[in-house]
Amino acid sequence: MVVAAQDLVVRRRPDKFIGFATAACWSGLLLVPLAWTAPAVFHLSPGYDQLIQAFLFGCLYGIGAWANQACGFGTLAHLTGGRLGYLLTLAGWVIGASFISKVYRPQQIPEPSLLATSPLAAIAAWLAFAAVCWWSWPRLRLLRRRSRWRKMLLGRARMRPFEAMLIIGIGGGLLYACAGSWTYLGLLSSYASQLVMHDFAPISPLPALLGTAMMIGGGLFAAVRSASFRLRGTNWRQGSRHLVGGTIMGLATQLIPGGNGVIIVYGLPSFAPHALTAYFGMTLTLMLIFAATNYSRRA
Repeated sequence: MVVAAQDLVVRRRPDKFIGFATAACWSGLLLVPLAWTAPAVFHLSPGYDQLIQAFLFGCLYGIGAWANQACGFGTLAHLTGGRLGYLLTLAGWVIGASFISKVYRPQQIPEPSLLATSPLAAIAAWLAFAAVCWWSWPRLRLLRRRSRWRKMLLGRARMRPFEAMLIIGIGGGLLYACAGSWTYLGLLSSYASQLVMHDFAPISPLPALLGTAMMIGGGLFAAVRSASFRLRGTNWRQGSRHLVGGTIMGLATQLIPGGNGVIIVYGLPSFAPHALTAYFGMTLTLMLIFAATNYSRRA
């Protein structure tokens, strides 16, 4: 998200945001019919009515991502590429999640998604998702070739943004719909909150642990295969940015709830009001920061 906002503001390139929208639509294309046909297994994201809170903490998350120089997705990519300084981001994330769990517990009452209660809304949303997916399909023509997959697995070709967003949207959305918060950051936030509140949920942590292991394993595999893996340390300035940024993001995601990954592939396709509002806050904040820094450099 950080690089996407910088590309849009500084380089006038909206490609990455278009990719995020495509990921959300591919996720919604599958989630909506699955939630209606198999509601015992697949669930659309519930919504929360604290929209002002969602916007403010979305802005806070954007500030944290800018300070860290990466959002949740970017942090994982840097870590699995060997940039050890981003371990401080995870430490900060736990600190932020633990602190906010101790001092503030929002009374959030989830409401079912409109797409899960209104057949007309579900059909209209699904048609909109299908239209965007149909538009993006020509850009994914290379994925229909076996040679393309073979080259990517062997590290001879890199996955293009639209190709990556297709896989992230479908895979991530399905996992959120049936397994809940399964990412490594969701796992850290959950356990930090439980340690502070001494409220250990009886739900099995296996889905989250497996999801975390698969994400890390996939990231390491991609970095090694593309010959981009290289262990690198950090200096005190960058390290402090990672620690502060991670702490701010940990604070924010306990109150949204969820980071930008959850919002893109689960919250947005479910038309969850808090997800739409928080994502707007994140994006607006990052764009304003990059616009201000770009203006100051030119002045």
